[in-house]
Amino acid sequence: GTPGALDNASGVTILLLLAELLKDYHGSLGVELVALNGEDYYNNPGEMLFLAQNKGRFDDILLGINLDGVGFREGDSAYSLYGCPDELTSLIRKVFSARAGIVEGEPWVQGDHMLFVINQRPALAMTSAEVMRLMNEIIHTPKDRPEIVNAGKLVQAAQALNDLLRRIP
Repeated sequence: GTPGALDNASGVTILLLLAELLKDYHGSLGVELVALNGEDYYNNPGEMLFLAQNKGRFDDILLGINLDGVGFREGDSAYSLYGCPDELTSLIRKVFSARAGIVEGEPWVQGDHMLFVINQRPALAMTSAEVMRLMNEIIHTPKDRPEIVNAGKLVQAAQALNDLLRRIP
């Protein structure tokens, strides 16, 4: 078993923080916060349900955002972009580069953000700059414990996403 602190209690925490930050949001975007599960299982039950419930709606999705492994106490938080138009890419880079501790990282395909990519929708994945080490040594093991999470990094990620969503026209 695994306590699941980075995979994926940290992502759930960021979603809850972001929901609180967006409670007064009245912008032009329809923001939907979704917790998916099951990408680690052969039949992806959470993703399959999301696909079924959103059939014919994917063209309405401006950006799919995946939070997975964010908050590791070592190293920076990292983001990667997938199929984003130039204007959106520039905005994301501008917003995130203004925050110390958030860097553009290497692409990785082992996450729920690929659900959007395979459906031709832009995606943003947030994780740790140490994502490969986490996947090889910590995720899905008893080592994935709360004490390896830096709560300040979760707050920082939620604040950065709040800033981003409020700036998307």
